[in-house]
Amino acid sequence: MKTLIKTIAALAIAMTAHISVMAQDEEDHFDSDNKNYHSRSYKEERTERKSRNMFSRRDFGLYLGLNTFDTDKTPELDNWNSRYVALNWKKNHRLITGNKVDVAMGTGFEFAWNNYMFKDNITLKNQATGADFVEVKDQLDKSKLVVTSFNVPLMLQFGFKESKWILGLGAYGGARINSYTKIKGENGTKRDHSAFNMNKFHYGLAAELGHKNFTLFARYQMTPVFKDNNPVNGNTIMFGIRL
Repeated sequence: MKTLIKTIAALAIAMTAHISVMAQDEEDHFDSDNKNYHSRSYKEERTERKSRNMFSRRDFGLYLGLNTFDTDKTPELDNWNSRYVALNWKKNHRLITGNKVDVAMGTGFEFAWNNYMFKDNITLKNQATGADFVEVKDQLDKSKLVVTSFNVPLMLQFGFKESKWILGLGAYGGARINSYTKIKGENGTKRDHSAFNMNKFHYGLAAELGHKNFTLFARYQMTPVFKDNNPVNGNTIMFGIRL
């Protein structure tokens, strides 16, 4: 995993350096027919185009996606119902406004909800050795674990003006602010709020690829859901769309 982080970091640095050269390139356009430079109106148009930046100063994003674990040591999830939702407020710090490429650093904060819906007739319980999944005697219609977090993302963003595509690479860190289990069955609905031996703080990697108002995202939470001494554990993968 350390190798993956170093590779992504090196790629981001190299891409930033390369795109910075592209964005600041002021190569003169020369007309091969009359051997003269383009007219002043073209230069004015180019200057005006360069002054427009693809990134707004501030924006709001709604993340809608799915959760899954990167290990088979955790119970099987009902993936289509294991949803991820986040409300994101972001400020874009414009680093480069170029003719072809804009670069910005996105910072802000968000509230996120990870919903883990289990396929089996189980629920998460606190045990002497930590938190573990136990079988429920009643027949359940629904069993899930919900984790609410406060996150601070940091995203280096590249906007390609001709194609209108935006690429973002970055990371995020945050803290768990609430967690509970919910079961629904023949004896009604029950919630159990607890820390369940989970890690209080977490961090992960993030990537986004968007076009106009439609963006795909993927996140990998490098901090395991539970503490190291827990009987079951795993890292979370989140993916979906940002509106």
